[in-house]
Amino acid sequence: RIQSHQDKTGQLFGEAGIALGLLGAQDVQGALSLQFGHLTLRHDAGLGPELVAAWQPASEAVEHLRSLRSQLMLRWFENDARHAALAVVSPGRAEGRSFLVANLGALFAQLGRRTLVIDADLRHPRQHRIFGVPGRAGLSGILAGRGGTEAVVDLPALPSLSLLPAGIAPPNPQELLARGVFTRLL
Repeated sequence: RIQSHQDKTGQLFGEAGIALGLLGAQDVQGALSLQFGHLTLRHDAGLGPELVAAWQPASEAVEHLRSLRSQLMLRWFENDARHAALAVVSPGRAEGRSFLVANLGALFAQLGRRTLVIDADLRHPRQHRIFGVPGRAGLSGILAGRGGTEAVVDLPALPSLSLLPAGIAPPNPQELLARGVFTRLL
């Protein structure tokens, strides 16, 4: 019925389906997402609302983040093979590091690039909450020699993206991060 209506009206298939009341706008968006390899999330994906790159991909904020991703790709990652990692730091709390890291990680993964987000904020970790994963095992355990890379969590809702949570908050975060283990891990 949709194809017949499309042929008669010259509408796109999705528009014809909506006009006939056989499809909804979400049905059409879902089909387009599949056709173009764009991820659509289920409401039970377990990801936090701060992950706007996944939940609100057409928003203005995400467009700004995509612009930043493009600049990073052109100016950092593509110019030198040694530039395979990026650290996002700031001097104080609540300045947006966790938001920026999580969303950039999701955006790089959306390009199909294998991406690992490492939560190295051993005092106030947040990435495990943003991505909806347990935060007990993680970077602090690896740095203390009490764990290994099994602490890395693949995120099925975001293919190509993995997370290394911070783990248990240690009493000596600066000293742990200064150890050679961290450099070797990176």
